[in-house]
Amino acid sequence: MSEGSDGETGGDDQMEEIKTGITFENEWNQPRIHIDVPVPYEEDYQMRMLENNEIPGIMKVTGCGRDGESRYTFYTGGGVSMEKKFEKETMERDSIMNFTGQFMKIVENLKNYMLDPGKLCLCPSCIWEKEGIYSFCYVPPLEKNLYQAFHEITEFFVRKLDYRDMEGIYLAYMLHKATLQEDYDLEKILEEYLNGEREREEERKKEENSFPSDGIFNLEEEEDADINENMYQIRSDTAYAMEEKERYGPMRKVIGKIRTGRWGNWQDLITEIDGQDDTGKI
Repeated sequence: MSEGSDGETGGDDQMEEIKTGITFENEWNQPRIHIDVPVPYEEDYQMRMLENNEIPGIMKVTGCGRDGESRYTFYTGGGVSMEKKFEKETMERDSIMNFTGQFMKIVENLKNYMLDPGKLCLCPSCIWEKEGIYSFCYVPPLEKNLYQAFHEITEFFVRKLDYRDMEGIYLAYMLHKATLQEDYDLEKILEEYLNGEREREEERKKEENSFPSDGIFNLEEEEDADINENMYQIRSDTAYAMEEKERYGPMRKVIGKIRTGRWGNWQDLITEIDGQDDTGKI
């Protein structure tokens, strides 16, 4: 059963240079990805290496030529695409670290097989996840700067953030900012992040302890006073404002520190809440 249509897919910026077509297909509940490239198929060293080896993090692939073009079929082994996974879920600090760590290992694995990591397709729709393990499509004709491709995936992180997770916010924007450079060391970026994580945690604890005890809402005390039922009388628009404030509050706090220089000089940072009031509305 086909889940897509042939032809160029909108939003796959990583592959615009070669005008690929991406099609998804389920056969006996085994998802497959077809990537069509308008160049003649070649059974070269790359394909022989991919077909004859089990490379961790790389989907099994077969290739063929038709009408002067190439079709590469990838076997996902089950699971779900990164794009689908984070349609309903948000990205937090741990999920970003998990993905980035696995990506770095896969890049090193490819070098061990004398394969070019720049051939990885980093479209979220073509990255597959199963039980926390990510798999990638290696497309031999793909021509893409790996540094730029990973920067584009950080934009996906930012869009899918859980804005109540302060460390996730900081990590995503740190990766997004640092990878704007033409050349960067991803391992050093993560090392810098981890070195500062403890310091930020200590700072947050100090700020939390600075609040007066009577200024913190205590649910148990409210329940004991039997006034929790009054919460149901709050007007819906007020409830919405409270929910949005809870969602964006931590993000505003983090972005404020970033822009004031407490967490680095990121004056050009633009977020999806710019121009919004305290309720999250424009």
